[in-house]
Amino acid sequence: PPGPPDEVRAVSSRGAAPPGPPDEVRAVIADSESQESALVADELRRAHLLDGVPWSRMAVLVRSAVRQVPVLRRALAQAGVPVVVAGDEVPLIAEPAVRPFLVLLRAALKKGFLDEEVAEDLLTGPLGGADALAMRRLKRALRDLEELSGGDRPLGELLIAAVNDPRELILVHEKVRAPAERVAHLIDVARRSVHDGGTAEDVLWAVWQESGQADVLLEQSVKGGTRGAAADRDLDAVVALFDHAARFVDRLPQAGPELFVDNIASQEIAGDTLAEQAPEGEAVRILTAHRSKGLEWDVVVVAGVQEGVWPDVRLRGSLLGVEELIEHAAGAEPDGEVAAGASMAAKMLDEERRLFYVAVTRARKRLVVTAVGGDDTEERPSRFLNELLPGAIEQSQLDEKTRWLSLSALVADLRSVVADPSRPEPLRRAAAGHLARLARAGVRGARPENWYAITALSDAGPAFADDEQITISPSQVEAFTTCGLRWLLASAVGAQEGGPNEYSTMGKVIHAVAEMAGADDGIDEVHVAERLDEIWNDLEFRSSWYSEKQRQQATAMVDKFLAWHRGNPNEVVALEESFKVDLGRVVIKGRIDRAERDEQGRAVIIDIKTSSTAVPKDDLARHPQLGVYQYAVMLGAFERHGLIEPGGAKLIQVGKAAFTAKAREQEQPPPAEDADPEWPKKLIEIVATGMASDVFQARANDKCRTCPVRSCCPVHDEGGQVGE
Repeated sequence: PPGPPDEVRAVSSRGAAPPGPPDEVRAVIADSESQESALVADELRRAHLLDGVPWSRMAVLVRSAVRQVPVLRRALAQAGVPVVVAGDEVPLIAEPAVRPFLVLLRAALKKGFLDEEVAEDLLTGPLGGADALAMRRLKRALRDLEELSGGDRPLGELLIAAVNDPRELILVHEKVRAPAERVAHLIDVARRSVHDGGTAEDVLWAVWQESGQADVLLEQSVKGGTRGAAADRDLDAVVALFDHAARFVDRLPQAGPELFVDNIASQEIAGDTLAEQAPEGEAVRILTAHRSKGLEWDVVVVAGVQEGVWPDVRLRGSLLGVEELIEHAAGAEPDGEVAAGASMAAKMLDEERRLFYVAVTRARKRLVVTAVGGDDTEERPSRFLNELLPGAIEQSQLDEKTRWLSLSALVADLRSVVADPSRPEPLRRAAAGHLARLARAGVRGARPENWYAITALSDAGPAFADDEQITISPSQVEAFTTCGLRWLLASAVGAQEGGPNEYSTMGKVIHAVAEMAGADDGIDEVHVAERLDEIWNDLEFRSSWYSEKQRQQATAMVDKFLAWHRGNPNEVVALEESFKVDLGRVVIKGRIDRAERDEQGRAVIIDIKTSSTAVPKDDLARHPQLGVYQYAVMLGAFERHGLIEPGGAKLIQVGKAAFTAKAREQEQPPPAEDADPEWPKKLIEIVATGMASDVFQARANDKCRTCPVRSCCPVHDEGGQVGE
């Protein structure tokens, strides 16, 4: 609702008479800073599109350039509002494209600067590139490694160590460690450049080149649009940073890069950086209230009017303490510091009120004042809002159902109508007509051939051609029966498992020792220890203590296996042997740890496990991997050893899944003892048919928590698709 002119004048009782008040005055409270930015963008777009107000006749005024201008500039640009900001309005440290590089340089050059918050900032920023899922995987991997090594460092220290020393990441899967590896590499590049005597400009250039951000921003810039405009601004900011570095080196040739970084980081008032340059055509100005003096616009939004920001009554004075001298000259007692401080605070409050008065009187026709004050935030609206409009402050009505006045939002609304068969046919035809007009005008997203989930699949054929052989392994059968989609993405497409790879490394060690023990029944502990030493020397560990810890675990596993091996009554027939069975279109190919002959001459297949999780008892009878091993025996895979009849298969648990100091046997009976003796054959047929199809089902199971392709899985919210 329009605000009474008298109340606008009442904001400052001490100021000079203002120009004529605006026709409409509103004060709106948003629930969050992001909602406030959206509110400001919506107000400006509605004024331009519905009321015909030119962009150049609108402005956004703020109290703090450092805190508020960069956020609003980016939000408005993303909403399609052309903006212009004076180059000397925003310090370089506040530029979104510059800040990550300065933070990284400070982390590399300043001892003690790198803490948990900085580490996460670098990892999730453009230099690290980690999203929330990648961060969870990295944290889990670091925590698991720390537990395995017997350490007790908190997660924050682990993150700091990961970006500070690449050796901390050796045992982490390469895809999981990639963000930390990138940051650690850039920190190392900066330190090496300083060590080689590089200037601030040299160090900055070395990090910029290695980061790859130039290619990313240039690619976005060429594409145009909102993101292209943002990339242009980011490139301008980086150019300004290099220009500042060059001038710094010219002025202070003996000053090191550390001083340059401190100089930039301490800037609260911007220096001579980017020139004030608006986009082609008109643009909305974003500026501080101080710079708005003497200027007017038709529509003005005064944003971020928070308590503690506006008014900002923190005591601050000049270098020579002129304010204190004036207080003493006015008769203040030397020991009346409290009274003097209160007096100065009152004067500062008056100054802040006058500055707010300047801001709210810059509007000719419409004034909107915004602040944040939701239940989920500690921010509170300024007292000035009640002085401006007592009892008439609005709560923002923006939510996910709000209709945005932008081309992209219009296209989305029209598309939703066209694609909804429940809508009336005349309405759908009208929406289709509007989309056709937008498409002819070149509006992105209006052409149906570009709509996701509407166009035909680029390749709707099955995964395998009719005449193409399907090669499957026992482990793939288990993976496919657990979740077909996970098998496709993790195995066929190449989205590999995340997390630490110490289990696979330990498994190789134990299997090598087991092979030696199986080949020589008379082997003693001395020879086993020598073989273990030989293998261990070929492995890389981040530290000697971690190597020793892993060695102790390996020794314990070997002892469990040897004790089991010596008490095993069966005859060892084959060790670490590959097999292949050709069934025509289907080929079963795999590798066994060992094959044994029992007292009845039947084959018993052994699979040694070093993991921490055992197979549930109820799942053993039809465990897919063991079942395929036994089916391979039935098909003659080990006939050369005289093994043609399966006598069962066993998992030998020597890791934490053993639960005790002894190895644990988990045995699957022969198929002949099952209610359906042909279940392995039927399983192979089902899996082969499924692998060759064009549809792969996602199944919720107990392994979803650690699934590497969860973000692509429709079973989970984060894997949902547009159009569902």
